[in-house]
Amino acid sequence: MRVLHYVEHWLEMSSGFVHAHVTRSSYRGVVVSHNATENRQAFPFRPVVRLDRLAAVVPSRRWDATRDAALRAVAASFRVGVVHAHFGYAARDVVPLVTGTRLPFVLSLHGSDATSLPRRQVGHFDPIVECADAVVVPSRFLADVAVELGFARETIHVIPAGVDTSFFTPQPLPADPVVAFVGRLVDKKGIDVLMQAWPLVRAEVPDARLHVLGAGPLEGLVAADQSVQRHVPEPTRRAEQVRALIGSARAVVSPSRTAANGDAESLLLVNLEAQASGRPVVTTHHGGIPEFVEPDDSALLVDEGDVSGLAGALVRVLRDGALAERLGARGPAVAARFDVRDCSARVDEVYDALRARH
Repeated sequence: MRVLHYVEHWLEMSSGFVHAHVTRSSYRGVVVSHNATENRQAFPFRPVVRLDRLAAVVPSRRWDATRDAALRAVAASFRVGVVHAHFGYAARDVVPLVTGTRLPFVLSLHGSDATSLPRRQVGHFDPIVECADAVVVPSRFLADVAVELGFARETIHVIPAGVDTSFFTPQPLPADPVVAFVGRLVDKKGIDVLMQAWPLVRAEVPDARLHVLGAGPLEGLVAADQSVQRHVPEPTRRAEQVRALIGSARAVVSPSRTAANGDAESLLLVNLEAQASGRPVVTTHHGGIPEFVEPDDSALLVDEGDVSGLAGALVRVLRDGALAERLGARGPAVAARFDVRDCSARVDEVYDALRARH
């Protein structure tokens, strides 16, 4: 028996946690990609079925029926026993399949698909609410959002994406005052707040250096400051880049905040990666973030959008060696609670329970 993993496209660089689950699950899988695939070298997996090639030759008036027939054919060919839609964007596509075959249906919500998508597409989740047997979310914060969307509390399972604690391991804290930022350069990640705070940090710690690993529409904010070094993500070795950058840093900063479109962080994996590596984290009271750090124990938290507060917290970590060592030493124990192997096994338990019921 296989799990049919349905995604909008396989796979954005920021969605590596989907690949981690699909490849670590004890259930064999088949991936169906709604759109063209991408980053196949970074996220190798077989089999992957692409629907975009079929869509290119089918008239739009016949597309829904053709897509439904194609999904049924895949489900039958691979002896699918569970359907798992990752993200809510294209999850409606599998509704005819699961209602027509009565296959157990798992939906994973990860963040903007639950926080900002419903604002743009009112009623998008209504047909999904009717047939989802289980909803997997990474945090209690997003569980509450899912309830607001109409999903029954008893169907919701809080299971974080998980961090690979065999890949991100504790390293000695470097003496150099290097701060690392890892993430997309978009509104939600608070890169503009960080770039406003950085001159304040440099005024107090003149030899402080900021390294930024990320790409996105706000790249210009980073390029405008010559004291900041930007690293461009390389798809085939992004994980190694993240590990190396975190390892070079005395602190990792993640100033996330609610974006103008309502998008909010549900977990923020880089905070777990930093803690697993023994690095102090400077982050924000925002979304699900406080569920995955220990304030004043493994991380310093400031209010989202607080430029002076962010700068002050960074200065504290860079100046106070005892504080940095204490925060960094606590991180691995915090991250260990969210190891990717344990988190993947918990999703498999959801599959087990649904199969037993069906």
